[in-house]
Amino acid sequence: MTAYANAKDKENIRIYLIADTEGEIDSFCLDRDYEIISRPKYVEPGMVCHHFEWVGSRPRPAIWEISRPYPKN
Repeated sequence: MTAYANAKDKENIRIYLIADTEGEIDSFCLDRDYEIISRPKYVEPGMVCHHFEWVGSRPRPAIWEISRPYPKN
């Protein structure tokens, strides 16, 4: 299951996080002294692809990547 969180750092800059579990987000925030503001249950996929930082233990799943065409030579 995918977990989302809105957090802020010491300078009150917002950070949008995504991971497989809430525990992964919690440990990421604890290591960096981020404060979790909210945990949305659903986020539009376009928002996730453009604005959310993957903090999970495995590589970012392809579903959360934006496909890019190969450049023409």
